[in-house]
Amino acid sequence: MHTTAPVTLHLIPYDGIGGVEVAARSLPVGDHGELRFGRVYLSAKGGAHPADPDIWTGPRESEWALANYAGALRHILRRKPDLLIVSLWRSAIVALLAKLLRPRLKLVVFLHLDRPVHLPDRLLHAALIPLAHEIWADSAGTLAARLPKGGKGRVISFVTERLDPLPPAKPAPRFIFWGRLHAQKGLDRALGILGALKQHHPNVSFTLIGPDGGQDAALRAQATRLGLEVDFTGPLPRDQIFARAEGHSFFLMPSHSEGMAMSVVEAMQLGLVPVVTPVGEIGRYAQNEQNALLLGDATPQADADRIAALLAEPEQVERMARAAVDRFAQAGLYQEDVLAACRALLGR
Repeated sequence: MHTTAPVTLHLIPYDGIGGVEVAARSLPVGDHGELRFGRVYLSAKGGAHPADPDIWTGPRESEWALANYAGALRHILRRKPDLLIVSLWRSAIVALLAKLLRPRLKLVVFLHLDRPVHLPDRLLHAALIPLAHEIWADSAGTLAARLPKGGKGRVISFVTERLDPLPPAKPAPRFIFWGRLHAQKGLDRALGILGALKQHHPNVSFTLIGPDGGQDAALRAQATRLGLEVDFTGPLPRDQIFARAEGHSFFLMPSHSEGMAMSVVEAMQLGLVPVVTPVGEIGRYAQNEQNALLLGDATPQADADRIAALLAEPEQVERMARAAVDRFAQAGLYQEDVLAACRALLGR
């Protein structure tokens, strides 16, 4: 395809419901004034896309299929982008090869967690970051942790849209989570807390929305042992997630690590009170007993006692819910930040 506008491609392992993928989709492909934007998905794991010259998807669902990596590299070399944005470690493999074959290609490494998830992640980013023109991160916490010496870093807002608050509901022991059912999210701890909370509130419930990230079977077994009412919905479209959130009072996610934690931001915009650990950027926007309940290293019983004490003061829960909504009312959007950063790098 011929175009005179500078081309920026965002390289992502696959399409899905995670924060990286949702944010990427919030920026439409195609022309944005003097800039053309496209996306490259290494794998077809997230499903097929309508025919669009600005979206390329790998031919195989497997995240390890060599055909996906070779195809993505060929597509990037054929499109000859002026700027390549690289998200997550599998994308770094293709980005390194593309930079080797096109040394003048401008690279942006986009970091989405405050620490590497494993050794391949650490090694690939250690090789790629020195080649990058700029490092982006979903939060100041991620940037500080991954680039302690500072330098060529930029924080990109992960607020993808402005959500209307849900209709206010009477505070109740109804908890919800959406995201991957992965060990990183600390959902086993969440179930332990709710199991202890049953002593105070026998009607406690938990809605778990998202695909299995390796924890589904274990979480189901734990919920059965604890006698908890847990609704495992599987993955749902965003509009259905937000519809299911109505009537809940709390978003529960005691994560071990996070970047911006987009699901927490979404929950706060909807008016849910987050019950979360202050990891990644969460501790910067969630203030304990102001707009959130922050979990430390306490036992499940101690955490449950704190939640029970909060539920005993429904007016406080309502104040915290309003404060959660107010926190992101004036926040910038992902789309605006990415396009502004691209224009700055391309001199537009």
